[in-house]
Amino acid sequence: MNNILEWAAQQATYFISSLGNRWLHVQNVVEQAHWVSQVFDESEGEYLIAAAYLHDIGYAPELNTTGFHPIDGANYLRSLGYERLASLVAHHSEAQFEARLRGLESELAQFPREQSPVAEALNYCDMTTGPQGQRVSFEERIIDILSRYGEIDIVAQAIRQATPQLRQAVEHTQELLRSHNL
Repeated sequence: MNNILEWAAQQATYFISSLGNRWLHVQNVVEQAHWVSQVFDESEGEYLIAAAYLHDIGYAPELNTTGFHPIDGANYLRSLGYERLASLVAHHSEAQFEARLRGLESELAQFPREQSPVAEALNYCDMTTGPQGQRVSFEERIIDILSRYGEIDIVAQAIRQATPQLRQAVEHTQELLRSHNL
């Protein structure tokens, strides 16, 4: 296993393993990322898997500074010098919509947004894994998020705004998987 993967796994275990369902979700996002990584060269695949381990690290209470997990996780990763991982985590699952609703656009803008198949694949892995780690369709995941948070919650508002972009990322990754007969 590559050093970045070992490090990411250790970080996720340390910060997220005590968070119940969040840990189940992360573990299965990682499992999805291992499968999807087959379509990338080794380096890109490793970044996908590492980002999958770390995408929800900002939920750790000791990393919570803004109350918005993509930014909190990205700030931590940046503080350790992992710029690309910080950017992938900061922008995962179209975080710009929720950041705008929370008044955190300028904080998010400190991280360049990566527009790449790896970034889309991270969204795919996150958006096809349910809150307890179960494999779900994209549509099931959106419905679950909306029902868990309620109609007027910021998370629900943001996910409704993000759905077209998330759907596009999922579809692009599904096409990539099909093109590799996966």
